[in-house]
This record gives sequence, structure tokens and C-alpha cells, in this order.
Amino acid sequence: MIVGFAAETGSAQASVAELGRAKLESKGCDVLVVNEVGAQKVFGRDETAATILTRRPDGEVEEQEVAGTKDELAAALWRAVLRLIDDQSRRTASSASA
Repeated sequence: MIVGFAAETGSAQASVAELGRAKLESKGCDVLVVNEVGAQKVFGRDETAATILTRRPDGEVEEQEVAGTKDELAAALWRAVLRLIDDQSRRTASSASA
């Protein structure tokens, strides 16, 4: 399981989410937390917002927007990781019994 973190600013050509999806692929991550950085965002603040991108076992990418405290973001990240581990375990068990 590879969990990555990316700070993105976005661009005229691509949104922060699009840049995050590209980074998820290029870095080979299973889960990627993408923060938009810039004026008045993320650093030095108690509240934060991020997008958690999760590559599902079927190859689809799930996108979850999270806003709140850093503890709430950490809890959402743990839930995403545990859900992915559970999905992968079920897929492995299903393949083994077939």
C-alpha cells in the first residue's frame, strides 16, 4: 500500500483534482492526499481541506473531498486506507476460492 501526499496549486490547463489524478498514476500510489496550496490555504491553519484519491481494485479512482480539522482529515484518510485494504482482501479471497 502506497500512500502519497501532494501540494498542488492548479493551473490554467488543469484543476487541482486533475493534477492529483495524474500524480496518483505517475507515482504509482494507491491513495493520494491532494492539498490545494496558495494564499490563505493549508499551511499554518487549524482547518484544512483536501481531496483523497483512492485507486479501487477495479482500477477506478474514487475522489473524496474532506474539509475540517487536520484530525478529521487524518481520520478520513485512515478510513480510505482501511476500506481499500478490506476491498483488496475480499478480492484476493474471492480469487483464491474460484
